[in-house]
Amino acid sequence: MAILLEGCDGAPVIWGRLGEFIIQRTSRGRMVIRRYKQPANPRTELQQLNRNAFREGLSRWTLHEKSHRKAYWDDVAAKKGFRDGYRAFMSSFMMIYQRKVRELGGVSQGLLWVTNTTNTLSYEESPSRIDREKRNELMISKVMKWRESWLFHHQLKSSLDYLSGRGWLGRMRYNLLPQADSSKEWEILSLGLLGGG
Repeated sequence: MAILLEGCDGAPVIWGRLGEFIIQRTSRGRMVIRRYKQPANPRTELQQLNRNAFREGLSRWTLHEKSHRKAYWDDVAAKKGFRDGYRAFMSSFMMIYQRKVRELGGVSQGLLWVTNTTNTLSYEESPSRIDREKRNELMISKVMKWRESWLFHHQLKSSLDYLSGRGWLGRMRYNLLPQADSSKEWEILSLGLLGGG
């Protein structure tokens, strides 16, 4: 739960979960408030096969990889940005499984290959992960450039003025705490809106 202080129209943007409601912002900038609904579980055959493969991957991790090759997977995780070795292993396991299903011509053959501990698994980079990382780097550079612009600082000040005028800064309202980027805290303090400036 947070307030985005840099709303382009000068108004606060709220998102997240508020009681039984979900507050989201659409790609066109409109706010949508809806009741939380448990997503459907279609239980399709393909979904069940993937869940079974995931279960087998977890079993291989627990029985073999964790005790024999944990240092390798932890090293991969550190280099590739995974939270831990388990996540790096499972990502590679599922990609190798899908590749082996295509190569060997069947789900059971692919599953037998990846669960056989004599077949050493190593990290396999996902093409979609590489593309996503490139897109993220491009987006981050654009955002950082935008944050250096005069227009960004003007809109941030307008948003802070709006929030201050409505009493959103300096106190809680509807159990929401205003949050600000800590790297910009000195600018917010210099505006005198949070005190101490």
